[in-house]
Amino acid sequence: RSEAPRRGDARPPETFQWPPPTVIDLRSAVERGSHPHPLSELGSTVHVMPLLGEEVGKGRASIPPSVLAEGLGALYLAMLDYAAPRLVEILDIVAEEPGPVLVHCSVGKDRTGVVVALLLRLAGVEPSHVLADYAATAENLRSVLGRLKGRSVLPTPRPVEEGGPDLTAVMPEAAERVLSVVDGHPEGPAGWLLERGAREASITAWRNRFVG
Repeated sequence: RSEAPRRGDARPPETFQWPPPTVIDLRSAVERGSHPHPLSELGSTVHVMPLLGEEVGKGRASIPPSVLAEGLGALYLAMLDYAAPRLVEILDIVAEEPGPVLVHCSVGKDRTGVVVALLLRLAGVEPSHVLADYAATAENLRSVLGRLKGRSVLPTPRPVEEGGPDLTAVMPEAAERVLSVVDGHPEGPAGWLLERGAREASITAWRNRFVG
């Protein structure tokens, strides 16, 4: 998982396959802009999968702006509710498309964090390790936000200094709420996804791919 790649970024260490064969871009059209994805220009297959429901007129619900006023915990849970069909589509991609797969939004924390947390738990990664992976974003958050040139990734109803929620922070307790939902299903994360249309074959393929 990562923040949004940019043209001119330094190549990752040689231990990474670059460019990744498959990329999942969770950003909205406004965030993507009019230029081609920089990794598509390098040969990656980019799947545009806006997670917050920006596809107007195609039957995908949008998260109400009022949810943002309640903070990251509410936002993350809303993603599970409103973006469940999209999460099922993402599972199919990571299960079937050539790997490794890069998943990103703008910062790589919220939309990407929810997607990756769900996939890690589905593969059997311990909750404490999933939360540690999410929290690792904090180490680079200042630099990542600097790449956005001060533009807010998500609209904040009120400024933080006026009591509005801080949507730019790393909040493990918000990620914990996601795990509590998917782990709270009687059949765990797999059962949660199956109820929302996932295929057993995709779940098995993803687990085999991730665990080996």
